[in-house]
Amino acid sequence: MADRFQITLLTFMTTKTVLIYLVFLSDSFVGLKCKSTQNSTSQKAMYKATYIDQFRLTYFRQLLIKGYNNSNAIQEIISNDHSGFTEPIILTEDDYKLIDSLTTVDNEKMKIDSTEGNRRAEGAQGKRPLGFILNKLKSRWLDSLANERYKTSGVKEFYHD
Repeated sequence: MADRFQITLLTFMTTKTVLIYLVFLSDSFVGLKCKSTQNSTSQKAMYKATYIDQFRLTYFRQLLIKGYNNSNAIQEIISNDHSGFTEPIILTEDDYKLIDSLTTVDNEKMKIDSTEGNRRAEGAQGKRPLGFILNKLKSRWLDSLANERYKTSGVKEFYHD
C-alpha cells in the first residue's frame, strides 16, 4: 500500500512539475510574441518619425533655397550639411511636389512682406527668410501636414513586415 501511495504521490508531483513547466513555457511564448509586437510597433513609430523629420527637413531646405534666391552661400551650406538621409527613399514624388509648391507660395509671401518693408523700422526692410521659416516651423502646421501625408501617401505600407 505504501508503494502505491508513493507512486501516486510521485505521479502527482511529476504531473504538477509538468504543468508548471508548461505554464512557464507558454508564458515565454506569449512574452516573445509581445516583444515582437512591441518591436514591430516601435519600428513603425521609428519609420513615421523618420518620415516626418525628412518631410520637415526637405521643406526647410527648399524654403531656404527659395528664400535666399538659390544663392551660392545657401547652396554651399546645404551641400555641406549631412542632416537627413543620403538616399531619398523616405518621401514620395508627390511629397516633393507638394513641398515645392508650398515653398513657392511661402517664398511669394516673403516677397510681398519685403515690399512692405518701407513701413518697418530702418534696417528691417527687405526679405526676412529666417524669421519667416522659424515662425512656420514653430507653428506645428508642418508636423500636422507631414502626419497627414504619412497616412495618405502610402509610404507606411513600404515598411510593414
